[in-house]
Amino acid sequence: MPDISLFEPTVLQGVVEKFTAPADLVMLNRLPRRPWPYPTITWDIIQGSKLTASPNVPNSAAHIVPRLGRGQQSASFIYVREKKVFEPTTLYWVRTPGELAQTNAEAAVLREVQDLNQRFDIYAETLIWQALQGGIAINTLEVVANVDYQFQATHTSDATWGGTATGANWSTATPAQMIAEIRAIKRLIVRDSRVRAREVFLTEPTMAYIFESFSASADAAALLSDRMKDAYYQTGEMSGFMGLNWMVTEGVYDTSAVNDTLFVADNEIYVGNFTDNTPIYLAEGPTADHSAPQGMTGKFAKTWLEEDPSGRQHLLEWHMLPIIERPEQLYYRAAVNT
Repeated sequence: MPDISLFEPTVLQGVVEKFTAPADLVMLNRLPRRPWPYPTITWDIIQGSKLTASPNVPNSAAHIVPRLGRGQQSASFIYVREKKVFEPTTLYWVRTPGELAQTNAEAAVLREVQDLNQRFDIYAETLIWQALQGGIAINTLEVVANVDYQFQATHTSDATWGGTATGANWSTATPAQMIAEIRAIKRLIVRDSRVRAREVFLTEPTMAYIFESFSASADAAALLSDRMKDAYYQTGEMSGFMGLNWMVTEGVYDTSAVNDTLFVADNEIYVGNFTDNTPIYLAEGPTADHSAPQGMTGKFAKTWLEEDPSGRQHLLEWHMLPIIERPEQLYYRAAVNT
């Protein structure tokens, strides 16, 4: 049997830790990660304070002021644990002696390990986008869980463009309605969080509604610079439009190998400042496997040879949860009918 280093626990763990998420997992790739040693995490909901200091007189006690924020939230980590039985072709190369067999066996094992790791990354990405809508809801046969990130009602909206229930929807909105809506969202974020909105995440069809609406109007088209137009035709994005960077994301996932689902649905937009003060990060909790080193956080991988039925298996587990400490820096507009 080939001597495969990936069957060594420390080597396998090191390989998993060096994996990077696919490029279309936009949020998972950009979020910082923080370890947490307990199975339940508590975090502050921090609000940008608008309160001023008040005058005092010399030789008197200082005024006691409240702590920054408007509360705390706690939740258990979401626990993901899956394993993969190596395919017959993999087992063939594993059992065949020789240098060529060893090379093929290592490649086959690595491919299976990467596939299992990618499943975890894709699931984490779905949770992050759910969190950016204000909450996570899980309802499966094994797990029923809800996490409320305490978004203010004004920071999640299913209103149509124009900000009213009777306004035009995204496919027919006028440039004036779009400008009014974007200005209102930007002003809401800066007043509530004291930081400026910088980015918008949306799909290509949603971006097209905006570009086509402005391009169709002679007056509004003047608001699109040549640089914005060039960027749109080359990448489908517009940097700097209305003072924001418009980021198109078309990443998909599926749960049944039948229908792809967009991480960001058509006609949704996610607006905010996703960097200043670290409003959102991915917390990683302790591993629950007895084979793991004590106090380990993050992904844990192991492999073993099953005697009956005979076969090699690879297991991966992860305790993680997106954490939003500054929901006032973010805004989510739900999809509307077109």
